[in-house]
Amino acid sequence: MKILAFETSSEEGTVALQVDMDISEESIATPRQQTEQLLPLAQKLLVSAGLRLADLDGIAFDRGPGSFTGLRIAAAAAQGLGLASGLPLLPVSSLAAIAQGLWRARGIQSALVCIDAHMGEVFWAGYNLRDGLAQAVGEERLTEPVVVSADGLEEWTAAGNGFAVYESPLEPLVGCARSVLTEARPCATDLFPQAVLDLAAGRGRCPEEATPVYLRSEAAWQK
Repeated sequence: MKILAFETSSEEGTVALQVDMDISEESIATPRQQTEQLLPLAQKLLVSAGLRLADLDGIAFDRGPGSFTGLRIAAAAAQGLGLASGLPLLPVSSLAAIAQGLWRARGIQSALVCIDAHMGEVFWAGYNLRDGLAQAVGEERLTEPVVVSADGLEEWTAAGNGFAVYESPLEPLVGCARSVLTEARPCATDLFPQAVLDLAAGRGRCPEEATPVYLRSEAAWQK
């Protein structure tokens, strides 16, 4: 399969291209550069692989939760290319991408992912690896840090900047973790396992249906 992927939910954005088993990725150092660099980097990856947009099988993007502005950048890029090409779009959770990256880079099979949602809250969910895919234990949630729970996880790793930003309220929970990786963040490369599965199962979406998942209303972000 040939899939292009966009990830802009965190401080450092990434664009990646998977062609069969080969993956190439480009990084965007700061959030301010994401809007202007996302599509040129995607074009660079396609040219390097000798492909056109029409040669792809689908386009994946990080659907969130995460930075409100960042999520809209990735979604808008995917929707625009989807409208132009007719390719199916493949939204993937940012929290799941973090857990997937822990497996890819460190072999970690169980993780409690928690990222700062600002306003005194965190986005979080637990993940176990099954058949090479990070699968959620329960639902992704937006809550106060004291509500975060590792129920359903064994020998788990605490991952994400939420554990650094809310160190004090999460300290009792962190004490039960096997390890703590506060710098863990999603990468476009780690969208592919779920995207490939969804594409093969016919779960690709049209641009109108492929929207970000904020877990918080736009009005709250503006406030």
